[in-house]
Amino acid sequence: MDTKKKELDFDFQSWIKEQYNDDYQIVEDNESLIRLVTDYGEASIRFTVIEQSTIVEFSIVSKKDDSVKFYLHFELNDEDHAKQLFDEMVETLVGLKNEKTLQVLLSCSSGLTTSMFAENLNSVAGMLGLDYHFDAVSYLSIYEEVDKYDVVFIAPQIGYMLNRLKESLTDKLVLQIPTTVFASYDAPGALRFLQNELEEYYTNKTQEAQKHHTHCIEYENRILSIVISNNKAQTRIYYRLSDHCEIIDHNMIIKPSLNVYDLYDIIDTVLLKHQYVDMIGIATPGIVKDDQQLRNSPDEKILDIKNEFEKKYGIKVLVCNNANAAVVGFALEHPEYQNIIFHSQPFGFGVGGQGIISHGQIVTGRNGVAGEVRYFIHRMQFSDECAKLAWTQEGVLELVTKSLLPSICIMGPEAIAVYSPMTNDMNEVRNKLLSFIPEDYMPELYSIKEMSPYMLDGLTKLCVNDLKKN
Repeated sequence: MDTKKKELDFDFQSWIKEQYNDDYQIVEDNESLIRLVTDYGEASIRFTVIEQSTIVEFSIVSKKDDSVKFYLHFELNDEDHAKQLFDEMVETLVGLKNEKTLQVLLSCSSGLTTSMFAENLNSVAGMLGLDYHFDAVSYLSIYEEVDKYDVVFIAPQIGYMLNRLKESLTDKLVLQIPTTVFASYDAPGALRFLQNELEEYYTNKTQEAQKHHTHCIEYENRILSIVISNNKAQTRIYYRLSDHCEIIDHNMIIKPSLNVYDLYDIIDTVLLKHQYVDMIGIATPGIVKDDQQLRNSPDEKILDIKNEFEKKYGIKVLVCNNANAAVVGFALEHPEYQNIIFHSQPFGFGVGGQGIISHGQIVTGRNGVAGEVRYFIHRMQFSDECAKLAWTQEGVLELVTKSLLPSICIMGPEAIAVYSPMTNDMNEVRNKLLSFIPEDYMPELYSIKEMSPYMLDGLTKLCVNDLKKN
């Protein structure tokens, strides 16, 4: 059965409406929107018809914090694929049931005082019918424990950590308990304060507009740039369609895990909406060999993305490491530098990675190994294991500086861009490096808050260069 016939024979909307389940209620708003509603989250399934094809859009929003937990879209042309994605969406939706309680982490210097306060808060929240749960830890364990929590509530005596925690934990609400509330163990007052701050936080969060870099050269092509970014909780795929240096389409896919079909779905949808693309760029974590193959570890099977995608779509494809794309994007913003290192140290990771530009040219090395910090970092002398250092500010500072030290000594960069949520103060990095390197040789240091715009800009530039070269 060919793809088009499968699409015509399969009524996906009717099939969805037949998927009754005790875990959710099916609501059909109109012929273009079906919702799966629960007490803890809501899934929206939208259908958009373009010419004779249909785009299906899945989205899940948590009722706990109004955050998007799942988002993707695809062209409806394969019954098995559509059902598989639906099942994955339902699994994510039902999984929110275990996350419906607002988890709040209290912390003070030792954790003893906040432990007693946490007990009071849990008791009062229960009496008021609030689905909140409070735990307490020492300030030394905040970073190691924070992944399991939605809010960080610190005691006044460690208020000096507030700004640093906010800078490091950008996806968490970080608050200092008012002194009068904490001193009097006023649990109702703390809950009122928390509720007011939560309301303001979620309102501001939904009003934030997505920012785009526009650092690019003029070109006469339509380029689709796709960037893959992983963290411990989920996979995010950012994409941007640019035409003559103007962004005409963009979005972000959010899923628990990555599958190559997620990339197919993005490309299929973009081509359906915009008819043609001159070139596709894909930036991915891990080693990219010969500009066409990728793998995330030496033991992992090599996937030849370039040739497979070019064969499928008949469109030229460029594949690169995402740190390499980021350093090119940073170079577009800072053309005054010819020698640059872009170091990425994601939250909770003991090993980072680097993109390198030397004399204005990106350095990939033999088989793409340049910038792969993991091959030397474990051989260096550290105060503790890399995996343990990743959970303290001092430890991450040590990881970042000792990852940068060999690269600085070998290439002498003029500038270093650092993406490290737990190391935002470049003066700290600078002072640490000065214990090894004379000040005359110290590069300029830049703190990067969000990598994706640099990766997208850099990937687009690499595609432009490749088109010109060929």
